[in-house]
Amino acid sequence: MHVRADLALYDPAGRLVALAEIKNKRGTSRGWAAKTRRNILAHGGISDVDFFLLITPDRLYLWKDAGTDPVEVPPSYQAEADSLFSPYLEGAGVDPRSVGGHAFELIVSAWLSDVMRSAVSTNGHGDDRSWLARSGFHAAVKDGRIEYDAAA
Repeated sequence: MHVRADLALYDPAGRLVALAEIKNKRGTSRGWAAKTRRNILAHGGISDVDFFLLITPDRLYLWKDAGTDPVEVPPSYQAEADSLFSPYLEGAGVDPRSVGGHAFELIVSAWLSDVMRSAVSTNGHGDDRSWLARSGFHAAVKDGRIEYDAAA
């Protein structure tokens, strides 16, 4: 089945390992994330990949090996996104409270590209990103590539 994803992430061997959906929505919760993922699966689904990310300006939700059944499954990991994206927003001179949808997608893409190229999961910004390593996400995408608005 071909599905659309905002971003598709591949390992160095070219295997699809993660899909990411980017939503420019604030004030989200684990429950909202589980329902949104279920709705995505129910309306065309996502490929069976190792990782699925749902990324918002204030939170990042990550599912690992969650399958493709359209049921509400809570995320395996959740992280506050402000510390992840603030260096990129500040560098671009963008107010985080009013970042537009396309600009936010570019910020997320830049962050994921840096994660893929980084030697350590903290990416040198000093905040705790150990969940990237604990989940296996960093190892899975390290030195891989990203496709934008991809059919997976």
